[in-house]
Amino acid sequence: MTARLEILSGWKEIANYLRKGVRTAQRYERELRLPIHRPNRRSAGSVIATKAELDGWVRATPTRSASMPKYWLTERTNQMGAQFLQIDSDVALTFSGIALRANDEGTRSKTARTARNAYDTIIRLRKGIELTEAQRDKLDVNLQRLKIELQQLGQSF
Repeated sequence: MTARLEILSGWKEIANYLRKGVRTAQRYERELRLPIHRPNRRSAGSVIATKAELDGWVRATPTRSASMPKYWLTERTNQMGAQFLQIDSDVALTFSGIALRANDEGTRSKTARTARNAYDTIIRLRKGIELTEAQRDKLDVNLQRLKIELQQLGQSF
């Protein structure tokens, strides 16, 4: 007696079978080699998978803590760090701008300190994060502008 080949068609069916979201299933294909097939051999479009192949993949996949390749975790952590630095520099510039426009000395002093603390944190954390040339250039522009504004506010470096 031959086993019946059960085929799942489309990301939604595949994801439901795995009890995951569609985007998670797609990420599994990209990063963990989830066994899916593209009938027309195109990179985009319809996908299918067999239940037997998916079951085998699930059995062979390491536990959750070890399931992501180390390079992926490092790369992802670095990417998030680079994004944090950029966002933090934007926020620091906002605070320095508020301080420069403040009429009240208390507001001016408090927001200038907040901007300076952010600047110091960015400089400290930057050492451990690899930036692309574009990320580095954008961050450097923000930091240079922030440094000038902080000097105008009486902060010394």
